[in-house]
Amino acid sequence: MSTTAVEQRRANPPATLKQILSGDAFKGAVAKALPKHLPADRFLRVAQTAMTKTPKLAECDQASFLGALLSLSALGLEPDGRRAHLIPFENRRRGCVECQLIIDYKGIVELAMRSGTVASIHADKVCENDTFEVNRGSIIKHTIDYRRPRGEAYAYYCLITFKDGGEKSEVMTRDEIEAVRGRSRAGNSGPWVTDFDEMSKKTVFKRASKWITLSPEIMDAFEAEDEQKEQPIQVFTRVEAGNFALPESQPEQLPAPSSPPVDDGDLGPAKEKATEQPTEGPSIKDQLAAIVISAGYTFDDFKKWGTESGNIPEQQADVMAGFDEVPQALAKRLVNAKTGMLKGLSMLKAVAA
Repeated sequence: MSTTAVEQRRANPPATLKQILSGDAFKGAVAKALPKHLPADRFLRVAQTAMTKTPKLAECDQASFLGALLSLSALGLEPDGRRAHLIPFENRRRGCVECQLIIDYKGIVELAMRSGTVASIHADKVCENDTFEVNRGSIIKHTIDYRRPRGEAYAYYCLITFKDGGEKSEVMTRDEIEAVRGRSRAGNSGPWVTDFDEMSKKTVFKRASKWITLSPEIMDAFEAEDEQKEQPIQVFTRVEAGNFALPESQPEQLPAPSSPPVDDGDLGPAKEKATEQPTEGPSIKDQLAAIVISAGYTFDDFKKWGTESGNIPEQQADVMAGFDEVPQALAKRLVNAKTGMLKGLSMLKAVAA
């Protein structure tokens, strides 16, 4: 008598997030992405501490949580609650808790200073009793009288000074900041509530960054945020940590390599819409890595399946050393057809066993 998927899940329950963080597979993926100055053991300890401080993170969809950590590891930032925040967000449309990654102003400044072109970054709020003067986009004066209350903040600004002596400044009103907050899914929780000033500084810095050349790390961080604005919500299948059990419903078929990618929505250039619900989170490559790793497979398993199934040409697989080197179009196609990919991986493991 064949064992049903439900019976297999009972016999081999999915690994918890804490178990995955303690495993060698995820540690190896993080180690490949982290810069040399940040050891994988330390990074994972900080992640586990974040889960201890915010117990609801343990309830998060595994792909969103692991993807957020992989995004942070690629940036060389820790989820310490000072430079980056992991926020559990209840997605009622999906009926699950998702992990939202928010990079703090201090984290963005750290990345900017690594570029080697920035001499200093200063951001501040402007209050009712301050003296503030702007002329033709340049901040002329900001004077604060600390002998009396400053009053309510009505604007925020960022001033970037480059090593060649050039400057770039940007000013946003409180209403403009609140509009950005209103479009965020975490606008009523996390750092938008506990550290509003810091989030406002980050928002105005991000607007200023559109006019300057920044390091690849900062551009990756901003691209990850914008990519999440463009993508529809992905429904990740919960899978077994060890022996993968097929869903009881009919799985979707993985498109042939020559077929066009499955399109779950408009993934083209971001368009400003009043109805958008922007969020920050993992890139498509990090989503792919999170799906594979949370299912109990390694990158080598993924690459072997890809070449044997014909989804990854051998010459392309030879130069791929990690999930970050998977072509963007291929990563998108495999995430959209994840059920077929996981079915292939499980069959590969079954044959090897």
